[in-house]
Amino acid sequence: MSRIEQGCLAAGIAGLVLCVLGVSLDAKAMLGAWLAAAIFVLSLPLGALTILMVHGLTGGRWGDAVRQPLRIMVAMLPFALILLLPVLIRLDLIFPWAGPDSGMLPEKVREKLAYLNVPFFLLRFAVCGAIWVVLAWMMLGPTAEDSVKTGNGRKYAFGLIFHALAVSVFAIDWMLSIEPEFTSTIYALCEAAAEVVGAFALAALVLAARRAVELLPGGDEETSLSEDLSNMQFGFVLTWIYLVFMQWIVVWGGDLPDEIHWYMVRATGGWQYLLWLLLALQVAAFAGSLSRPLKRSHDGLIWLAGIVLAGHLADVFWRIRPPLFAGGPPALWHDAVAWIGVGGLWLALFLFLLRRPDRMVWWKREAAHG
Repeated sequence: MSRIEQGCLAAGIAGLVLCVLGVSLDAKAMLGAWLAAAIFVLSLPLGALTILMVHGLTGGRWGDAVRQPLRIMVAMLPFALILLLPVLIRLDLIFPWAGPDSGMLPEKVREKLAYLNVPFFLLRFAVCGAIWVVLAWMMLGPTAEDSVKTGNGRKYAFGLIFHALAVSVFAIDWMLSIEPEFTSTIYALCEAAAEVVGAFALAALVLAARRAVELLPGGDEETSLSEDLSNMQFGFVLTWIYLVFMQWIVVWGGDLPDEIHWYMVRATGGWQYLLWLLLALQVAAFAGSLSRPLKRSHDGLIWLAGIVLAGHLADVFWRIRPPLFAGGPPALWHDAVAWIGVGGLWLALFLFLLRRPDRMVWWKREAAHG
């Protein structure tokens, strides 16, 4: 392992030790902080799966360029799923409907208990995890890169259908049901779009950090690859902004009390500053994507991708953390150690696979030789 990988691993282990201490002091606060970090990490391989399957159907130089970092994210899917296991041990600390006394729940929530119950929740999560592992198995391996060129579109079409269903179920179960009174038929689409935004931004950031992509030809002779990637990223961000705005405008126009409460929790108590930061990051990414010289430059692509990735992190934290947070700024130490623990381990593994991409598919090699 390189020194950077060793440093990330050491930070991750130290963070995990502090997380164990946090659980002993306040399990609910620690699991709430852990959930936000774990969902962010899981969003990256899920978004990478979406992009790889879409590219399998459409083709294009942009997808060929970012395929390697996307495949590395997909290879880290099992690690991301494992991060959710601590939350499964104490679902009652995160989800109100998982508590022992369902009679204390509001009537609107009790009407949903046929769906929101622990056994059914665990079954759905197991099915979603199995779908994603199978899709990851399909997208990785020695022949995965050549399969794009064989015109095997049916596999990607069916894969996208199952993936969309799994992401929808996951978004409802693990995010929306934190506040079960809130209902949104577009929330799953917002989550799917956010996953794509985060995964593509990270892939573009990694690619630009390792190669001079502004010198490579893009979709036509007068377009650089960096401009192509920036335009794709811009399109993904616009899609996410449109879906999020549509959700907000429906809630505002319908004057829906429970749905308005969802926004009020995230716009008061200090969370409004995070909201303003999120908006500022998206405005900066939007404005930067309108500048062709910026998109055609190496530093410009790194800056744009970094801003978009930071915006995705802020978005996940803003959506997940507020209803699970209790206490003032000192209580944020739970979040600090959770992100250090999860982020350190994730970065160590990600950097290792960047350096040794042949290790992505070790399980396929063992299966073939076994």
